[in-house]
Amino acid sequence: MKEIGNLLRQAREEKGKSLDEISRETKIQKRYLSLLEEGDFSSFSGEVYLKGALRNFAEAVGLNSSEIILLYDQAIKAKKTIEEKKEKEKEKKDITSPVIGKEKKALPVAALVWLIVLVFVVGGSIWYRYQQGLKNEGKIPYTNGIAEEEPEESLGKSNNNGIVPVEQPEKEKKLTLASSEGNEIVYILSGVEQKEITLIFTGRCWVRIEQEGKLVEENNYNAGEAKSIGDSRETWIRLGNPPVVRIKVNGFEINNLTGFSNPVNITIKKEG
Repeated sequence: MKEIGNLLRQAREEKGKSLDEISRETKIQKRYLSLLEEGDFSSFSGEVYLKGALRNFAEAVGLNSSEIILLYDQAIKAKKTIEEKKEKEKEKKDITSPVIGKEKKALPVAALVWLIVLVFVVGGSIWYRYQQGLKNEGKIPYTNGIAEEEPEESLGKSNNNGIVPVEQPEKEKKLTLASSEGNEIVYILSGVEQKEITLIFTGRCWVRIEQEGKLVEENNYNAGEAKSIGDSRETWIRLGNPPVVRIKVNGFEINNLTGFSNPVNITIKKEG
């Protein structure tokens, strides 16, 4: 089902439409549209409503609705076939291996025996150490009656054998372009504890933001607006109109987006 959801989302992003716009066109609530993109069809009350929503969504983003429904029917058929096969294998296993269930009943008894053995071993070890401690307490340590004085030099030394800890130099803060292929750009941020990203808009732009693979926001921004993004190990940003966006990452500015006429995906990973 996720393949159908990916097709719908990809087509919508290529159209530069947000879920709010699709919701207004199709009269389908935004949360249901989001579930369709995720391939989660369990919240729909019936197959008729589900197929209707798939058709409307597909037509709104320029896809062939009949092909989407055909993909759905094929997925359902494949799922049923797999479930039937698993059920048959389970029934066959239950019929051909009744003895296994009897053997499993003896496992708790064996486990109890091992537990008792373990208790005796641990108890014996503790008793032995206790007896050894009593013997050692009765002994008087040997001494020649002369207390040796430590040299004055040693009094000033610490207990670290003369080793002086060396302060570790601070890591250099860097933003490195790791790769740039087509509309996929990857940056590596290093030498920082917190990642701070700010998007500054000089024109209208549709934006989708994901962190650690989870959707954070999807919205349209206008000229003069800005968006701050919190800390995470990995941030993925899709821009519908890259030339009108300036991106600042912990004081570094990404300014190589003016040459893109199509949507671009930017990944910013925090190292360390």
